[in-house]
Amino acid sequence: MDDFELTKNYLQNILDKPTYEKWILPLTYIGTKNNIAFVGSPDRKKTLWIKQNLLEKINKHTKKEFNFCLKLVSLYDDEDDYEEENTTPAPGKIETGAYSRSNLQSRYTFENFVQLDQNRMAYSFAHSVSEFPAKSYNPLYIYSDVGLGKTHLLHAIGNRILKNNSSKKVIYSTSNEFMHEYVEYNRLNKRPDFIKKYTSVDVLLIDDIQYITKWEGTSEQFYYIFNKLIELPKQIVLCSDKHPDNIPDLEHRIKSRFEWGAIADILHYDLEGRLAILKNKLTERQYMINSDFEIPDDVLYYLASAIKANVRRLEGALNRLIGVANLKYADASGSKITLEFAKEALKPIIPVRKKEITIERIQEFIAQKFEIKKSDLISKSNKREIAHPRQIAMYITKKKTKTPLNEIGNQFGGKHHSTVLHSIKKIEQMLETDPEFERKLKSYLKFFEE
Repeated sequence: MDDFELTKNYLQNILDKPTYEKWILPLTYIGTKNNIAFVGSPDRKKTLWIKQNLLEKINKHTKKEFNFCLKLVSLYDDEDDYEEENTTPAPGKIETGAYSRSNLQSRYTFENFVQLDQNRMAYSFAHSVSEFPAKSYNPLYIYSDVGLGKTHLLHAIGNRILKNNSSKKVIYSTSNEFMHEYVEYNRLNKRPDFIKKYTSVDVLLIDDIQYITKWEGTSEQFYYIFNKLIELPKQIVLCSDKHPDNIPDLEHRIKSRFEWGAIADILHYDLEGRLAILKNKLTERQYMINSDFEIPDDVLYYLASAIKANVRRLEGALNRLIGVANLKYADASGSKITLEFAKEALKPIIPVRKKEITIERIQEFIAQKFEIKKSDLISKSNKREIAHPRQIAMYITKKKTKTPLNEIGNQFGGKHHSTVLHSIKKIEQMLETDPEFERKLKSYLKFFEE
């Protein structure tokens, strides 16, 4: 196996398939000399993209694992390409005006989004849409709990589309901003201008779409704009904290259109996933650390273990730790952040005592997930929308606590221990036959990891 094959094996593990096939497969291995693997690139765009996004990461890996570095060699005429480079925007450069018009945040890209099992489907769909707008999944609907990365993907789609073609008209908006904008246009008797603005875009990115049902007039305008863009066809991407089926008061005609393209969810990250995200965020923030202090793995493990539900909180905790450490070690060098220091610095964010896993916590968690009342789980109702979450809660209770079956039954409205056992067995059967259910239940169990 040559050096470039080793490199490609590594890249296949860290890149999604469309990215790998577009940027890596066209490269040609030339040979290795003096621990430098020379690889030919067929055009300037690929050379620049790889240098900007991958080369540093590749060489860090290959030098550590195989003691060689990668060097890109031009397989094209540099002189012929020079004129083209000076008359067109450089790849990866987006006009300032394009950003101001789009409301996008440039820091959110596919390159700094950590791909994990829990978000891989959403990432793959989003990436496909960014490369082939209005041709792959239209509309694309991404949903998850708060702070798991769906807004990051929404901006990444817009940024990649503008990076590929800065003349595209992209607009990012939250549903609340969309509603307030419509009200203002209406107040000024400029409703046609509002319609024209949104039906003339190439890509419409709407966040928190679950609030679109709050005002009936805005909902009607959105429905019209949505249909118009789909007909043209132009790309629409929507994000929400709920599946379309779970958005209250959402009209069937709108819900059915949300389901035309593709729906992808992002699940809660497990401990390994949260650690990977932390390490990625830490790398991004190296410039913030003026002193050369070290954040060891046991401190990152403490953060990832203590904050489970929300990546934003995890990132906020890391930022606070860096800030406090900068104050303490401003004039020091070679300092190391200890676990004790981290616990003290993060007291406002992370309670010293971990929450005990109790049946009540499990019931509250499941009730929130299925949008029912906690009291429903201990009621006598056997409706499917109540019985199924109750069975899941009983299963998690058995898995995560040492509570006997008869006591579990008592805590769920006085159910007989045989009913509890039946519920657990039913969930186990579903795990064996329904991969999607297995994936979601695993994410619920991970939430209660200690």
